[in-house]
Amino acid sequence: MSGTSNPPAAPSPGPSETPTPGGSSPPRVVRRSGRSGVYAVVGAVIVVVLIVGIGYETHWYGLSPATKSAPGACPTGITITGAGANFLTALMSNWETGFNTATQDKVSYNPSGAGAGITSFTSNEVNFAATDEPLTVAQYGALPGTTLTLPVTGGAVAVIYNLPGFTGPLHLTGAQLAGIYLGTITNWNSTALASDNHNLPNATIIPVVRSDGAGTTYVLTNYLSDDNTTFNTTVGISIQPTWPTIAAEVEEHGNSALATYVASTAGKDSVGYVDLADAIAHDNGSIAGMGNPHGDFVVPTVTNTQSAIDYMAAHQTFPNATANWAGVTFVNSPQAGDYPLATLSYFLVLQNPAKGNAGLIDKSVAYTQVIVAFLQWSITSGQPMAAGLEYNVPPAALLTQDTSAIQTINYNGTSLPACSI
Repeated sequence: MSGTSNPPAAPSPGPSETPTPGGSSPPRVVRRSGRSGVYAVVGAVIVVVLIVGIGYETHWYGLSPATKSAPGACPTGITITGAGANFLTALMSNWETGFNTATQDKVSYNPSGAGAGITSFTSNEVNFAATDEPLTVAQYGALPGTTLTLPVTGGAVAVIYNLPGFTGPLHLTGAQLAGIYLGTITNWNSTALASDNHNLPNATIIPVVRSDGAGTTYVLTNYLSDDNTTFNTTVGISIQPTWPTIAAEVEEHGNSALATYVASTAGKDSVGYVDLADAIAHDNGSIAGMGNPHGDFVVPTVTNTQSAIDYMAAHQTFPNATANWAGVTFVNSPQAGDYPLATLSYFLVLQNPAKGNAGLIDKSVAYTQVIVAFLQWSITSGQPMAAGLEYNVPPAALLTQDTSAIQTINYNGTSLPACSI
């Protein structure tokens, strides 16, 4: 019944019998002897109570229902777990501390790599995964239930190099770097590189790749596939591709290990790729300027990466959180000065977390409440904690979409009790 309906007709009481809001003054009733008098009293009271009660619920008297109790405090002392992209290591460290301070709950994140994180999530071993790679159709099909894809941060994949004596900066187009990883460009003084660089050494190029499934590899192969048809048809876009056999190639597990190798003496004449934070931490002077569609060679910064992310976000349509995001990309913004190897990073979480983590992690309502609290905290209070860590903020429209999606998280189809942190 809507609040604008007319109340049912009531018996016509005398002036002193008009019910007051809330029914504090009962109607005046003339007593009669015998049972009929008792029945009359009871009947009149019931009618008045019904009228007042219904009127209160439907606002006939201009009243509002009793204010619902404020959300209670969220559960405390609970630890939720995540795994995935190395890309988020520094940010997740800040978020672990910040969320614990705000809530007395804990987040334990294992930067095992995006591929391993997706496997852990699919196998019900963690509450959420983090990845720079939107899942493929096959990966979605293996998930334990309806899964939300939530953009939570962004950044740049930097191309790093070690060329002693070369004053740089090194300039590489996507087609040139693809040639290096295909094994068709093998020497630094190749004519294929000379058009954009001067005085490169006569030395064999050592291409360095991630041995594990990595979101940074996904971003790199996306960029190279855009710029080199042969790379696209032979290697393609992948979190863990089958690289062509190159005698000089080196494989490293994790961003930090790859960055350490390229910056070391052993990494002389090498080229590799890592997140911008690791690139700066290991050797800020050896980050390549990468060719973008506008024809610029751009060394990544937070500013030119944010510009690329914002442009690409404004020029594509995003799926809803439960749909497939495999076609979403942030590489190769055509704007002047934009860095071409930009990306967002995503949390993957079950819409009904009770379906996952069976027998491995507590899947109670309380745990689900803490998962929701962490997700919402990460896209609000957690965002400023990325400052100074070389991360980018997702576009506002995507954070708004995140909020709507998080509100759909339930416990076996039942809405969660509201709680606040």
